[in-house]
Amino acid sequence: MKGFSFFARERRFGFDERLPCHRRETGSARDRRTVKGMLRNIDIDLLRTFVTVVQLKGFTKAGGALGRTQSTISMQIRHLEEIAGQPLLDRSPQHLTLTRRGEEFLGYARRIVALHDEALGVLASKKLSGSVRIAVMDDYATFILPRTLAQFARIYPDVELEVTTGFTRDLLQHLGGDYDLVLATQQAGTGRGTVLRTEQTSWAFSDSHALPSTDPLPLALLKAGNMFREWALESLNAAQRSWRIVFSSSSISAVEAAAAAGMALTVVKKRTAGIGLQLIGEPEGLPMLPAAEIALHVSPNKLPMAGQALADFLIAELKE
Repeated sequence: MKGFSFFARERRFGFDERLPCHRRETGSARDRRTVKGMLRNIDIDLLRTFVTVVQLKGFTKAGGALGRTQSTISMQIRHLEEIAGQPLLDRSPQHLTLTRRGEEFLGYARRIVALHDEALGVLASKKLSGSVRIAVMDDYATFILPRTLAQFARIYPDVELEVTTGFTRDLLQHLGGDYDLVLATQQAGTGRGTVLRTEQTSWAFSDSHALPSTDPLPLALLKAGNMFREWALESLNAAQRSWRIVFSSSSISAVEAAAAAGMALTVVKKRTAGIGLQLIGEPEGLPMLPAAEIALHVSPNKLPMAGQALADFLIAELKE
């Protein structure tokens, strides 16, 4: 069928023309075209650069992460914007922000890069083996990670995952020794690790019992050394509220169960709060708590291939 052609219409991100696509024309040839209205393929490398620039909030940091110069990163972003037909980033000496179209495009770019890497992972899965030691907070190990790790295990069936739970502060002390990766909770804005998402912290109490109306406030908290425990006590002291700890445990589930039973107030991540809890706060006369962020910390030692594969997979799947 020599000379066969078909037409496609693409309405997103500036492409809104009937676009001839020729069977004999290669992807690289299409990518070099500059004729108005011609559809051009987007190189996965450009998408990865765009996602990394946004993630690290700068061209220089993105260049360091990707092993390229700042000028190369800038050139790739300009090329991507040429393909899009419009700016995706607003640049200023102090700030780098997404345009409205950039915000819309970012989600697509992340999913395409993740799917690309997942596809490559499937092809390479028979070659990847070994074990990865990852440490994580108890609530994320229970509510967030199982589905993600199950997907990773399907792609890399020969990789063994060794998961340890505990307090972030303790886990980070053993990064590079006992653990290859640590998925940590930390105060928002600390700038450590690869930040994946923000978690709003909240006071919580039973959804079937009356809230204690007198001081000292009864508290159910994790044991000493836990960041949420420190935030709870510091915020109450700053607000000059009296308190007493009536229940403490090293288990998040146990602490939340005590609160759900009406024994005491506790502090939770809104996203992972347990069944039987209601979120409370300033309307109930309680002080505001700091925002938390979830960050992936990677061993300073050279990671095994399986460890790097898991780190990349977690970033692609959990990054918001």
